[in-house]
Amino acid sequence: MKIYKMNLSDLCNRFITVRLQGKGLTWSAIVLAVLFLLPACNSDDVGDNFYTFTGETVGQYIKNRPETYSEFAHILDTTGVMGLMNAYGDYTCFLPDNEAVIRFYKSKGKTSIKDFSLDVLKKIAYDHIIKDFTIATEDFIEGFLTKQTMSGRYVDIGISSDETGLVYTVNTTSKITEKDIEAHNGIIHVISEVLSPTENTLVEVISADQDFSLFFEALQATGLDKNISLIKDEDYVPDPDYVTRENTGVVYNYARVRVPRERKYGFTALMESNETFKKNGINNLDDLKAYAKQAYDKLYPQDASISDITNRNNSLNRFVAYHLINKKLPMRLFIEKYDNTGMNYESTGETHSVKVVDMFEYLETLCPNTLIEVRTLRTTNEYNIFNMIPESGKAIRLTANFDNDALNGVYHEIDNILVYTAEVERMLSTKRLRMDVASFFPEFVNNNIRIGNSRVGGGLYSERYYLPNGFVDRIKASASTEVHYFNADDRFMDYQGDELFLSGLYDFDITTIPIPPGTYEVRFGYQPTGLRGVAQLYWDGIPTGIPLDLRTLANDPDIGYQYPGTDTRDPEGFENDKAMRNRGYMKGPASYTVIAEWWYTGASARMSEDVLRRILGIYTFNEWSTHTFSVKAVKSGEFMFDYLEFVPLEVLEYEDIY
Repeated sequence: MKIYKMNLSDLCNRFITVRLQGKGLTWSAIVLAVLFLLPACNSDDVGDNFYTFTGETVGQYIKNRPETYSEFAHILDTTGVMGLMNAYGDYTCFLPDNEAVIRFYKSKGKTSIKDFSLDVLKKIAYDHIIKDFTIATEDFIEGFLTKQTMSGRYVDIGISSDETGLVYTVNTTSKITEKDIEAHNGIIHVISEVLSPTENTLVEVISADQDFSLFFEALQATGLDKNISLIKDEDYVPDPDYVTRENTGVVYNYARVRVPRERKYGFTALMESNETFKKNGINNLDDLKAYAKQAYDKLYPQDASISDITNRNNSLNRFVAYHLINKKLPMRLFIEKYDNTGMNYESTGETHSVKVVDMFEYLETLCPNTLIEVRTLRTTNEYNIFNMIPESGKAIRLTANFDNDALNGVYHEIDNILVYTAEVERMLSTKRLRMDVASFFPEFVNNNIRIGNSRVGGGLYSERYYLPNGFVDRIKASASTEVHYFNADDRFMDYQGDELFLSGLYDFDITTIPIPPGTYEVRFGYQPTGLRGVAQLYWDGIPTGIPLDLRTLANDPDIGYQYPGTDTRDPEGFENDKAMRNRGYMKGPASYTVIAEWWYTGASARMSEDVLRRILGIYTFNEWSTHTFSVKAVKSGEFMFDYLEFVPLEVLEYEDIY
């Protein structure tokens, strides 16, 4: 069992800084925390970090058993990865035995390690290692693990049973023969075959699956296969200053600083099988053209005469494009992992979301100006419900054929025909749309940035990514603006535990995903603290009232927050809600909370004076389009961005507190 601890000077510095930020910790809390940590320290230290351990490192475990693992040890030694396996940190290693490695050599027409280039060997090593996380089999769920290997690929887990109990497979072909071997710096699962994820692109992988031959024919005929073929931005170079800071292990504002090393693209295809098409009377491309024309010409009559199927406004082109998303979304990254953002949610059941309330995510598709809604359904404990129509309950769901991997994407089979209709558009435009800031940016998912690392009390915090100008297409920032992203942290009272964080004399624009036409009250979710700045906010280039002082706490008279229940004349806080609205503010929603009450407390964000919504104004959107949220610092400091809300005026009359 490993126990992580911070050194005491770092601990005190963190608490002092937090107090200055207005988070509300007391010195008694600091003393208690120090007293709690002191007895656990021992002489086994690396630098200023203290921890206790039992057993060997992952590297030592492999090296000390040459009769079983010498071949993989040779790969690790040759590539220099063995040093990592002996280093301080957290690693999950899927360890192939000698027989598995020798079989792998033969399958590639090779006889030994000498027949492979160093780059290939390094990829083999990286395919078997997940860095920064120890993932035990008790945390396995069928499908992709949400943490990528060091080679940037997802590990596919299969779970079945036999007379001996549960059986785990990895990437379909490899069986875990010995599980959950605890090492000093990680956990080891012995596997029967070398992991060798496909190097084929999403288009190539779909083309080889005969169950989806009709969809693939349409994908090629429309030319949309070219739109999902990108792999990596070869011109991207990480900022060397931040790489240096990252390599020093400096902890910056409660999180490890990271800089994206690559800028990868990713795509998801939601596809009907040939069998599903057949059940709906669609047997060939002509049938599919006719189906698409009937569906989309109703919604876009002005384009009904476009017969060129490579035209983005053609009905078949729209049909296929609506199935494609420019994010690589394994099954659990549609919504489940953002709903369960705590690092340890699998074992503790603790999450940022309030589990009596459904949660929603919105995905932009390659069909111009369209969204897919993904939701939870608490009544049946379901995730990944697509475009559910509340009145009828009609929806699209994934089948058991999900998480089909490719180098630059993933595809899933769906249980019925996915089409954008007037009914779907009406559903989207007549409800409150709450959008986490991270949902605007495909780069966060495609580069393994969005999922958090928080392990409260254990010394491992969320990662703080520095995002250089140009890395995120929808963020345009001035040279004086530092753009960072905190991924999910158990200590943050944030909608999904994460936040966009900017500092300096900031001046930036963020472009949203498309919003349906309608008249909306638009709101900005944030948290005020003592180190924030003062900012002028703009919506589509128009100032949204006077500058917002992000240092002003909710209980300030200018905002007027009162805890619901403290006024006997207003037990639910509804009258106070009205008074706050008159000043341009709202309490946080009652739909989410914080897992670890280090800085924030309360049964929900509504019950915390540290969480606010600023009403930006009422706006009429005449057509589907993206919009620009701009911020310019009036007084430098911090700026945090949690989410945006778009609330149709007719919904305001009966909007709930969630």
